[in-house]
Amino acid sequence: MYYYLFYKFYKLTGALKSRFLNKMKAGLMIMTLEIWLVFTLINYYDFFLHQHNRLVFFSLKILLPVSAILIIKWFAFIRDNTWKYYIQKFDSWPKDKNAKGTWLVTGLVVFVIANFIFSHYIRSPSQFRW
Repeated sequence: MYYYLFYKFYKLTGALKSRFLNKMKAGLMIMTLEIWLVFTLINYYDFFLHQHNRLVFFSLKILLPVSAILIIKWFAFIRDNTWKYYIQKFDSWPKDKNAKGTWLVTGLVVFVIANFIFSHYIRSPSQFRW
């Protein structure tokens, strides 16, 4: 499923005029979603446990999950060219199966973004600092 998300973002960046560094653009899009998900979980955690500490970017609470995300990216996309196999595999899927996958990926992206916005809304705006 992770590679399918990458595949959809890869195809999305390929549809743009510039085909330069599509792999990196798709990886950055996934990483952005994952980081938003981490911030969402931290916001919900703080909200439900009534912890209203300031969220400091350079803290273990942030740097550990972000480091884990970077390590996963390295294993999944940079270390070898396994992602190329998945691009070919998903390209060979029938159109109706890919259409369902597109809707699933779209729903996932909307869900993550909506949750990020909502979790930020319920958290006091003065709680984040660099």
